[in-house]
Amino acid sequence: MLINEVCKKCSLTKKAIEYYEKSGLVHPKISKNGYRNYDPDDISILKEISVLRNLGLSISNIKNVFASSNKSLTLSKYKYLIDLNKKKLTEQQKCLELLIEDYDIDRGMEYIQSSLDSSFTIREKLVQSFPGTYGIYLSIHFGPFLNEKIDTKEKEEAYTEIVHFLDHLKISKKLEEYLESVIPLMKQENLEKINTTFLDSIDDIDSYIAHNKKGIEEYITFRSSKEYKSTPSYKLQQLLLEFQKSSGYQEIFITNLKILSHSYREYSNKLQEANKWFTEKYPQTKDFFQRD
Repeated sequence: MLINEVCKKCSLTKKAIEYYEKSGLVHPKISKNGYRNYDPDDISILKEISVLRNLGLSISNIKNVFASSNKSLTLSKYKYLIDLNKKKLTEQQKCLELLIEDYDIDRGMEYIQSSLDSSFTIREKLVQSFPGTYGIYLSIHFGPFLNEKIDTKEKEEAYTEIVHFLDHLKISKKLEEYLESVIPLMKQENLEKINTTFLDSIDDIDSYIAHNKKGIEEYITFRSSKEYKSTPSYKLQQLLLEFQKSSGYQEIFITNLKILSHSYREYSNKLQEANKWFTEKYPQTKDFFQRD
């Protein structure tokens, strides 16, 4: 198929197609008369490029998608970044509206310090600097606790330690595969809801258990069953536990995250208290609480 017809099929201009060819994304055959001939595979690639470009992905991003063995996972990363940027843009628009009203720079500065903090940058860095599955997993999993500014030297040093830790990690192929299957299903709003529910429950744990006794006991029975131990969730949990014990996860990542994030430190302290209380009440659950 010649380029004029390809342009119509893929909703692309000649210049765009030539650019994608120079970028190494598509490789049409060159006929003896010098014309480029695009086969069905080329058409498929160009349609894919057209869709991804319209979604805002750069050439570099598209190359990452093409090189990925799990395109859904790679796109989940870019969706996550877009979600973060949307939040940032919303806050920037609000600040602009304040300045348009009376151009009060002090008021604008106060808004920036309270709303446009470095929490977005922290989360973005985790995804951009560590595009592998584990970096994305940590960024999503701990996202609700990264809403504080790095405003002290101690926090700067803690963040540097976390970056160094992630930069030198070696992830097993099996753990990578399991994380690839769960990351597209992880949603920030769901995690925030879970954490809020958890914190509410442990503020009055006696009351929570009294009102949820039957459900808790059914959950404990299921978690102790052979059925649960054959699930992907159990296998992922075991792989994570094994990895965390051997990687310095607790000693380096969690220790520095507690310095970096006051909200996580508070959450972790409450979690430990609740786990201790719960295992005293239900001793058979002591193996349930081995990771943050």
